[in-house]
Amino acid sequence: LTRTTCLGCHVLRLASALLLFSAGSCNAFSRISSMSMSSAMPRPRGAASTPAQKKKVAVFGAGGYMGATAFGFLQRASSLYGSGLGGVSSPRSICATATASAAMNKVLSKNFVLSYAGEDMVRLTDMQDSNMIAQRLSGYKAVLMGTSYQLEQLPVTGNSYEKSPNDRTWEFYLGNKNTVDDVGVDIETHLSIFKNTLEGCKQAGIEHIVVIETPETEDAKPFAELLDKSGLQFTYIHSLSELENFPDYTYFKGVQGDLDIQSFTFGQGYTSADGYNAGDWIDALADTRRAGAGTMFREDLAALAVQCLQSLDWSTSRCLEVSCNGRLPGARSVAGSRPDKEWCVNSNSLAEKLAPVQ
Repeated sequence: LTRTTCLGCHVLRLASALLLFSAGSCNAFSRISSMSMSSAMPRPRGAASTPAQKKKVAVFGAGGYMGATAFGFLQRASSLYGSGLGGVSSPRSICATATASAAMNKVLSKNFVLSYAGEDMVRLTDMQDSNMIAQRLSGYKAVLMGTSYQLEQLPVTGNSYEKSPNDRTWEFYLGNKNTVDDVGVDIETHLSIFKNTLEGCKQAGIEHIVVIETPETEDAKPFAELLDKSGLQFTYIHSLSELENFPDYTYFKGVQGDLDIQSFTFGQGYTSADGYNAGDWIDALADTRRAGAGTMFREDLAALAVQCLQSLDWSTSRCLEVSCNGRLPGARSVAGSRPDKEWCVNSNSLAEKLAPVQ
């Protein structure tokens, strides 16, 4: 490995089988760190680049705290013209039972000031059935999901997809549902949900997925392998920091952490490179995976996932390594501003930090 510096960005060049090939030439698998913020807002390359073409987004596991918070941010972004997100019944919550729907609305009503997701924005789904997942995603363009979820075995909600009165299913929560203790759930159960989700996304023609690597993920390599094999374009978010909730959070507070973002961007056809095996890119994180870097608020990570959909090119896959350097300098609250004019207070800091990302 050799590291070079260019215009304040660090570029990691891999002289190995991880080199990516495009049109017969060698494209470097590159690592780029977030640059300091400027006064001008960067030009978006994601959904916000075509704001008139509203794109629908589905959230998997929105019964969990981080999933519900991301859903709330998406609701706000979908109400604004410049985000490029929205449409009828968007965002959509994909969950397994009505229990998760109720948990999501509890978070929405508190964190987003009496916000609510009606039945048209929720689809109860058998996560063991990729065809059903694809049906639930019909007409949607992007997905926000996790790797390993917090799991809870519950009765299938009546008049949904039950085959008998005693059917049970795994409810899945993206991030920090304190009442759930899923110790002992084997990795194959998590991988099955993940694989079925990817297959459903593929069938539905999803254009881009944002994957948050959760703290419950003990081994990320199998998930990376499934991502590569799916052929889907993705943004994979890996946090180096421990996660915690911001005390008494509401959307008035917005982004509060000073996030450091480094990216690995993959060239077209990278999975076909000689010597490359599915999921090899995840090995580049191995030396820092357990190191940690302070603490990060789950609300900030959820906001970052939503900003990725607006700012980053959907036709490219990448991995983001994220850590937090303490509180955001000059972070403002809603006081003296117009929160109805922005989907998340201080989200401009995220847009600026994503500007160097390919």
